[in-house]
Amino acid sequence: MDHEELRYLLEYARDDWLGLSVISGAAASDLGKGASQSQLREAALRLISDLYDRGVRAGDLTSSDAHPFAPWDTTKGETLDRIRSQMAKLAGLPDSGDICWFTVP
Repeated sequence: MDHEELRYLLEYARDDWLGLSVISGAAASDLGKGASQSQLREAALRLISDLYDRGVRAGDLTSSDAHPFAPWDTTKGETLDRIRSQMAKLAGLPDSGDICWFTVP
């Protein structure tokens, strides 16, 4: 993965809620045409892993103005396993709003 792309995703997560469609798009751009769904999912998970190492966390948006983001209380491995499991149930790559959101809490 291009360091510029990773930096972009990290800044996005710092400034706003980062959705899976943005991460999936970065993975697809990195792999190019002809990549299988399995390859795209694994590339997206590698990106999520790299983002996690830089402080980005997965979670859910809430209806609370005071606490609009609820980070998952999971380890990195548990987070990746959960996302991998949920991605496997989808017909294609996830859209933003599917599974979870990402931010730097």
